[in-house]
Amino acid sequence: MLVTDDLDDATIERAGALVAREHAAARQVRPELPAGFDSADVCAAALQQLRDSGHRGLVVTANGRTVAVMTATVRQHPAGGRYARLPAEGFAVEPDLADPTGVLAAAFADLASPLIASGVLRYYLLHAALPRLAEALSNLGFGRDGAYAIQPAAPRRASSAAAVRVAVTDDLASVARLALIEIQHRSAPPMFAPPHDPPLADLAARHRALHEGGAVHLIATLDGRDAGLLTIELTSPAPRLCPDGQPYIGPTATLPGARGKGVGHALVAAALTWGHARQYQWISVDFATANPLSRPFWLSNGFHPAGYGGLRLIQDRPPARASGTGQPPRTGDPGRPAA
Repeated sequence: MLVTDDLDDATIERAGALVAREHAAARQVRPELPAGFDSADVCAAALQQLRDSGHRGLVVTANGRTVAVMTATVRQHPAGGRYARLPAEGFAVEPDLADPTGVLAAAFADLASPLIASGVLRYYLLHAALPRLAEALSNLGFGRDGAYAIQPAAPRRASSAAAVRVAVTDDLASVARLALIEIQHRSAPPMFAPPHDPPLADLAARHRALHEGGAVHLIATLDGRDAGLLTIELTSPAPRLCPDGQPYIGPTATLPGARGKGVGHALVAAALTWGHARQYQWISVDFATANPLSRPFWLSNGFHPAGYGGLRLIQDRPPARASGTGQPPRTGDPGRPAA
């Protein structure tokens, strides 16, 4: 029998222990994941930080054993509107379960129901790369949307195709123009993200803040023109899925006319060399798995997925009931009759 409780002072310790158990299992698959989350105390502290920042959480118990924890908070996307984000440090399932689908369904049903009633229909969940977990989330209706990948920081031979420099304050206008190309590309087929076209002034201000906070912008020049961007940030948006205290690759872009000419490879080589020279051990990146440019690029450059993001969209209204059956019609293949 499954029992669902709120994540509170009475449940947070055992919830933290579960996150630590799942993380230890994930590190057997991807040892580069941050070792700190092997500690139940660290995981409980991370859960408390989520609570303090407005996340609501649930803990699922089966026969006295903690088998799932799930947390969420509502955010505003500039193009897609309100959505719920379920972070990896607030999500775990007992790694010994043969099929976690049932406990995930119990947790998601209770966590999402009040949010759906308030109009939140998009759910983005981050999780460690465990095969049974990925399958269970697919069973629950989550489709893979993004990947968090890691590789060692090591010097690479510079490409002769493009010259790479570290941007200075005067380069921020060029940084903003290149960053806009990447944002606009997300709405192209087959990604089909909601169109988003932020003003260049806003992008320049955002990257100025990153620059002043210690981020490094690398700009590649091809034939005398700024043709590519790679941003190295010093913190990750997914602390459980990226090595702690290690650089993280943020906004990247290449001019459409410069693609396939070695610009991206030159930027990655410069970033890995930069990290090694500063005695970092790892570099992380995230990318959209549906992006036909990003996914093969990062994988071919040596990055290995250690975690994923899954997206589920909820219908905005209940389906009409089929006449005479008392049951709603199936929502799968519209050309296939219901069994």
